[in-house]
Amino acid sequence: MRIIFLLFVFYVSPTYADTLIKSGCSKGYLGVKWFIYEDADGNQYVDQDPRSWECGFDRFLNLNVEKESGDRFNPAIVTVDYKDMLGRNEPWGMVHHSTTVGKAVRVGRDTVYIFGDGRTGDGIFTLGREEIQFRIEEEPVCEVDSRIDCEGYRQNSSQDLIYYGEDDDRVVTWELGVLVYATHYTHGDDLPVGIMGELDEEHPLWDKWQKRVEQYNSIYEESGVHIRYKLSKLWLAHYHNLYDVGTMTTGKPVDVVLGYGTSYVDTCGVARVQTHFREGKPPYSMSRCSVYTDLHEIGHSVGLAHGPENQLWQATGYIFPEFGHGWNDICNGKDDLMSYGREGVFHSNSKLYCDEIFRDWYPAILAGGREWSDTAHALNRVRYGVSLVHKENDYVDPDLRLRPIQSKARRIGIEVID
Repeated sequence: MRIIFLLFVFYVSPTYADTLIKSGCSKGYLGVKWFIYEDADGNQYVDQDPRSWECGFDRFLNLNVEKESGDRFNPAIVTVDYKDMLGRNEPWGMVHHSTTVGKAVRVGRDTVYIFGDGRTGDGIFTLGREEIQFRIEEEPVCEVDSRIDCEGYRQNSSQDLIYYGEDDDRVVTWELGVLVYATHYTHGDDLPVGIMGELDEEHPLWDKWQKRVEQYNSIYEESGVHIRYKLSKLWLAHYHNLYDVGTMTTGKPVDVVLGYGTSYVDTCGVARVQTHFREGKPPYSMSRCSVYTDLHEIGHSVGLAHGPENQLWQATGYIFPEFGHGWNDICNGKDDLMSYGREGVFHSNSKLYCDEIFRDWYPAILAGGREWSDTAHALNRVRYGVSLVHKENDYVDPDLRLRPIQSKARRIGIEVID
């Protein structure tokens, strides 16, 4: 037989019935005050306060600017130095903070990032009783002059796209809204065009679509595309064409829209091409086939084309005609997914070699080229603009009269039928 003895140790704080016999400041430990109490039975015990201001405890908070200016993607940076009188780190939080402009986010132990919220100018960050000044500026852009952009490539869109340089690899989130097609077979013949309801995270279809979105993100990551999709909205809807999809999602809180479950006759998908990205007007497309079809159609909706040597419907990039389109047989038999090749499973990228994408042996073959196909670079160039279609982090003026009016009108665009 095994006998197990359990020792329970309880901390008992002084009660109102206990009598304080003596107290004082510790001579060996700055900031510590000790107390001797006697309980009702005459037993004495010692308690202490390790953070006694009376006995020399103190804290010091210093804010320093590591990076003075920022914007909505590239933050101003403030470091927080919060220590006690012995130089030991003190815990702190963001409960008692404020900013006059922008949004402050704690990153790590001693750092605060301040992102822009659509307003610009000087701002004050306050933590506790300390404050420090920073500045929020407009995002830098790649200016276009006579259809030639700052990188020296032809650009068919007149929009100056946000640009942080050739080596910028910051990952940006695109909020995805999915319209799950409601069929007549399931929901009846008398089915009007429109959104029938929103499916939340508890709905079984949410997990299915979350896994599908993870596949999108995996393909993008392997291809060097600095975009990650976030499943933001999932709707059950009935629609007949692209016009319906665009009409019912204008102004919705998403960056990109995909209608899934139907398409035009004898097609896997269709898309409306956008070359100019505006708030409240998400690019939209329809698909009913594989994840590669989904990304193919989304690619069309943000300006990508099939390619000049494609099997059918040849076209160069709608925004970047030199490289913003697919190509066949790039990595031996592997094709860019904007092409009609049988193995269209990635986005071409002039900065990667084929073995970096497919983890297989290739004899030093580049996975793309700016002279013929680099759809990863084309996506990376538009990623900031598309992410601001829904400005979820922008300041909203409490006075309705001062809020900008969003037009419901839509630009006449190109429909691509696959």
